[in-house]
Amino acid sequence: MRSPWSPAAYSCWGKLQGSETSHLPLVQHLQDAGDVMDALWAQQPVNVRRLFAEALGGNDGARAFVCFLASAHDVGKASQHFAFKAYPAGRSDVAEAMRAAGLDVPIHVNRPLGHGLLGQVHLVDWLIRRHAADPLRAQHLGGIVGGHHGSNPSDQDFIDARNAFVEESNGWAKVRDEILDGFAIKTGADAWLGCWLAGPIPVEVQVLTCGLVIMADWIASDESLFPYEPPSEDRVERALATLNLPAAWAPFKADAVPDELLRQRFPRLGPEAGLNAMQREMVRVASAMTTPGLVLLEAPMGSGKTEAALLAAEILAQRFGLGGVFVGLPTMATSNPMFSRVRDWLDHVPSGGVTSLNLAHSKAGLNDEFAGLMPWARSRPPIYDDEVGAREAAATVHAWFLGRKKGMLASHVIGTIDQALFAALKAKHVVLRHLGLATKVVIIDEVHAADSYMRTYLKRVLTWLGRYGTPVILMSATLPPAQREELLCSYADGRAGRVSLPQTDAYPVIHVVDQGGVSVVGTASAGRDIEVALRPVGDELNWLASEIDVRITGGGCVGVICNTVARAQQAFDTLSRSLDCEVLLLHSRYLAPHRAAREADLVRRLGPASDLRPEKVVVVGTQVLEQSLDIDFDLMISDLAPVDLLLQRIGRLHRHDRTRPAALEHPECLIRGVDDWATQPPEFPVGARRIYGQDALLRSAAIVEGVGSVAIPRDIPTLVARAYDAKPEVPEAWRAATREATKRAALEQSSKVKRAGDFLLADPRRKSNLNSLISGPAADPDDSHGYQQVRDSEDSLEVIVIVRDGEGYRLPQGVGPHSGKAIGYSTPEAPLARALAACTLSLPHSLSGVWIVDRVIDELESAVDVSAWQASPWLKGQLALALSSEGVGELVGRRIVYDLSHGLIVESEQRVERP
Repeated sequence: MRSPWSPAAYSCWGKLQGSETSHLPLVQHLQDAGDVMDALWAQQPVNVRRLFAEALGGNDGARAFVCFLASAHDVGKASQHFAFKAYPAGRSDVAEAMRAAGLDVPIHVNRPLGHGLLGQVHLVDWLIRRHAADPLRAQHLGGIVGGHHGSNPSDQDFIDARNAFVEESNGWAKVRDEILDGFAIKTGADAWLGCWLAGPIPVEVQVLTCGLVIMADWIASDESLFPYEPPSEDRVERALATLNLPAAWAPFKADAVPDELLRQRFPRLGPEAGLNAMQREMVRVASAMTTPGLVLLEAPMGSGKTEAALLAAEILAQRFGLGGVFVGLPTMATSNPMFSRVRDWLDHVPSGGVTSLNLAHSKAGLNDEFAGLMPWARSRPPIYDDEVGAREAAATVHAWFLGRKKGMLASHVIGTIDQALFAALKAKHVVLRHLGLATKVVIIDEVHAADSYMRTYLKRVLTWLGRYGTPVILMSATLPPAQREELLCSYADGRAGRVSLPQTDAYPVIHVVDQGGVSVVGTASAGRDIEVALRPVGDELNWLASEIDVRITGGGCVGVICNTVARAQQAFDTLSRSLDCEVLLLHSRYLAPHRAAREADLVRRLGPASDLRPEKVVVVGTQVLEQSLDIDFDLMISDLAPVDLLLQRIGRLHRHDRTRPAALEHPECLIRGVDDWATQPPEFPVGARRIYGQDALLRSAAIVEGVGSVAIPRDIPTLVARAYDAKPEVPEAWRAATREATKRAALEQSSKVKRAGDFLLADPRRKSNLNSLISGPAADPDDSHGYQQVRDSEDSLEVIVIVRDGEGYRLPQGVGPHSGKAIGYSTPEAPLARALAACTLSLPHSLSGVWIVDRVIDELESAVDVSAWQASPWLKGQLALALSSEGVGELVGRRIVYDLSHGLIVESEQRVERP
């Protein structure tokens, strides 16, 4: 079959196979990319296709736009700066074929320019010459080609590229023109270019198009799908059938009444389950919205916010054509159980076929449920449905989305909030994260957990999502009013522009931002108010033991929450020695399998439907007891913390309806963790001040001393508002210290926001094209540094704990099927490597601070040779901490102990001072 291209155009290479004889002509790769885009476009959810159609002249114009730009993305490879690379690649035959076709191919080019930049410059020039485009409007298309490798050229880059083209022989420009002319005709773009260039193309359309072009390019570049061989007529069909990407989620319209809908989607709640007032209002709000928007739900702990959000997400996705959900949680520990809940919900949502699912955080591969869904390890039997019999799960893991930077493109993604915040980071390929989020209903739980640094990114993400018209659901039980205003206004900035916020004291409460502005809906509480007595107590551990002993004479389950691991371990030791009952400890410094087992045991025994509740138990823990674990205590004892977090802890007190021991019928929370309540103002431990700051602790202490009791949930919004008021109410004797602490906190917050701004993606309201969108200093979010750039914390040092066994090493006990297994000196096989990777611990700040971390790393590297680990993807870059069979070791003169009761203990036998 005669090629439609000139010999010169057909001679240009697009892909090489090293020193082998085969290669892929550039025009064939571009044809493949355009054809892939045609198929991808058909799979995009309705909301994306609608957004493009509104900006590009309708559905046909939108399809032509994306297919043309995918077909043009590598046009810059038709240049000397790319063509010469055939020589160093050992493919002089390819270079000589281009020479024979009349193209000047140099043997070497000094400082070769990227083909994305060269393609952008020529596309802009072609639009100006061929279609009389305004140069600025031409950049709206050109920037998509220039950014298809994940970053965007600067003004100086354009100057350099234009100079490079001036030095080029004329044959290259003719080939590039031929390619653009040819694909403009093939894709139908020639009929639409005048329309596209007549007005500005919204920057959000440019960003999403760039993401789609990258996706099409990556698929078309896969040699296993698109081999370097003469094309057949069914080349693309065969490739896409092999790839078999699932279509976007398309839930069917639900006909059930709201209460029945709850029972259908969450059968585990039982046949008598019904919506509470808040959940009913969420369903009504989602059903009544006329345009996509943001829903901010503030409701008490344990009131069923997750179920409410998922029901609303299904309705919003069905009504506005979204193709999936993203659910973001504060931590990996909270993300893992949510993965199971969302997956179970999806299995009960009727939809148009199997969609894709992903767990997105740095240790997702260690989640057994997620690992069992991998294409090579699927073990779940079919679901049985009473109406249709056996059927496949509604969502499953697809191998393509497991690739680097592709995870957010799956239809449904559950992970840490960081995965959403990365969309506001100036990092390569951020447009893929935008494409992933823009196609989903975005749900972020525990939104109050984001500090001022993280909120800088969250607010920017919300502005972009507002620009896309992406539905967002935010949830919190304890959100300060100022933070509520920030979040609502940030979304409105992208969606509706400047808005006025209605004032309300309602709680629970739902705020809605859509194209019409902001509205507020108060709802009835899910149940009765619980009056909780607050009692400041001393910090002496022997007194604490005596007090608990008296309180649980007739039985009771007690929660003791401490602000640091060291305090929790000290309390555990004292209470274990003093009390004649079971005492348990839970914190973040357990090996992941050990912590998961302890958490599961707590939920099993202290959860809402447990018939295994012990007569007496004391659970000592840290902030891990604050959220995610649906457990219930008869008495709560907590270190002083900021009021919103203190209320979260109190939310674990008398959480479920059950008969209480007579002495603990009335809920009470004892507040300790203060050096001396009698001083003016009170004095707080160093650890608490380092975590929360003096300002937040003073405000909280004033409230605790002033109120005597709180009504949950009625008092939650009032107390949170008081705690975060610009002029806090404190005793007269505290005011000077409080003013100083508030001033210091404001300076620290301002510094956090400024640091975050160094890596912050541009505001969509201030961008007309993609030029310089990604040219800043941010690292790749898929690397470890990206995590630190959306969380304002020092790098922690993670180690894998192994046990020294004679001359060799083995895994610790209690970590799964490989417990106690010997570790050889060669690269571990994948199952053993995965088991090792699960045995990680983050060392405390005293061993990972900047003043000591280098010494610790040097000592770890010299103690255990892990060079063989570098060949394992599970273990590459990891350090090992070797302990004796009794769990004892040493680091920089400090005794290290690990056991199943305490977790990791670092003893200060030899004090290591900061310089």
